[in-house]
Amino acid sequence: VVRRIFTNSRERWRQQNVNGAFAELRRLIPTHPPDRKLSKNEILRLALRYINFLDHLLTEQDLSGAPQIVLLLLWSLWGPSDRLRRLSVFSTTPTHH
Repeated sequence: VVRRIFTNSRERWRQQNVNGAFAELRRLIPTHPPDRKLSKNEILRLALRYINFLDHLLTEQDLSGAPQIVLLLLWSLWGPSDRLRRLSVFSTTPTHH
């Protein structure tokens, strides 16, 4: 009985962490309307499309002439927090600091 209670508690904790991660990822994906309800599958698919879009945008830009535009876009979406630094985790191109 104690083992089952422990296992159930651990599973609830794990599921809360997964749901929290999906909620954070959902918050980063621009949609119209912004509060549109998305399934976990849709969140993952849109996140991949958005990451690919941002990667394409960065690789297609002449970084010597337009980095301010890209940074303003990212800042407007995510704010000046560490989320901009975390973008480099998903990027396939080297980041410039």
